[in-house]
Amino acid sequence: MLTKLILFLAICAGAQSLGNSTGQILLTKFELSKPQADLSMEVHKKIYSYTKNTKFFKNFTFEQTVDFMNELNAWQPSQDITENFPYANWGYDSEKRPVWAQEIGRQNWRRIVEQGQERTDMLERYLLKCVIPVVTSLVAADSPGEEIRHGVFIWDMEGFDMTQLGHLPSLSTGVKLAIKYGDLAQGLAGKAFLINSNYVTKLAADIARPLLGNLLEKVEVYGTNRNIWLPRLLKTIPESSIPPWYGGSKSFKPLGVFG
Repeated sequence: MLTKLILFLAICAGAQSLGNSTGQILLTKFELSKPQADLSMEVHKKIYSYTKNTKFFKNFTFEQTVDFMNELNAWQPSQDITENFPYANWGYDSEKRPVWAQEIGRQNWRRIVEQGQERTDMLERYLLKCVIPVVTSLVAADSPGEEIRHGVFIWDMEGFDMTQLGHLPSLSTGVKLAIKYGDLAQGLAGKAFLINSNYVTKLAADIARPLLGNLLEKVEVYGTNRNIWLPRLLKTIPESSIPPWYGGSKSFKPLGVFG
């Protein structure tokens, strides 16, 4: 699923040491899993701070960006796309950065591309919409005198194989989307982890590297050995913000699940 990997690199997530529960901060300020037709002006201003210097949005005024994002937030994709491309906010890391995760390796981008341009456009729109909850989670962590600008992203690549990487139309779509949205990802990503990676994943990352440049410098790639990647995750993310099936806390509860 090279295109899915590239697009999330291109678009693209309560630590005990924060004093107050980050989960409580998030739930009291915003309800991420219940999008409304109109976003708050606070969220709009934050979104615009990222989009105003990007290739795709460079000619948008603030007012046009507000209209675009309100429309995007109200728009709903088909049920099969939301069900097959879910993502979740696990919580926050020790630096108050939101932690976002997705099981990319299990998702079949090629199937959507093979269904035609209309379906591919719908999936692109759905993935661009991911920017809204990500930025909303950043606003939720902001406090007077301290703005949180970056998120942490975890992509589980288990199941990623050559049937995705070897499909030329999917590869072409992924390259176009990387060029289209890559600079937006530069602003949002503070750190990213690719876990359960295999040879195909590493090959995909090598192909993406010339397109995404500095963004991939923020990405740590790990294989399938949990004994290696879990300690690396725990250096950034508290155990309470990692699901038990990844070696985290049994009391883990995501702050938002989408799809």
